Amino acid sequence: MDDPGAQFIESMDQAPPGKRPPNWEKTKALMARRAPAVGDPAPDFTLQTVDGRTSVTRSVHQGGRPMVLIFGSFT
Repeated sequence: MDDPGAQFIESMDQAPPGKRPPNWEKTKALMARRAPAVGDPAPDFTLQTVDGRTSVTRSVHQGGRPMVLIFGSFT
């Protein structure tokens, strides 16, 4: 089975610039990174809180403990 991410990158590279997502080159570089394997540590990241007043960095909050990341909505 072909990699859907690679297929998307290829299709966007062939699309006219006006049809590409904003900041396409940065997005493409992020998409091309290798995903961590099961058991590998999660890459470090920083996200802003919903109110935009502060940010949360994974490495600061993990502190040697297991961490579960949930991306989605429960509403």
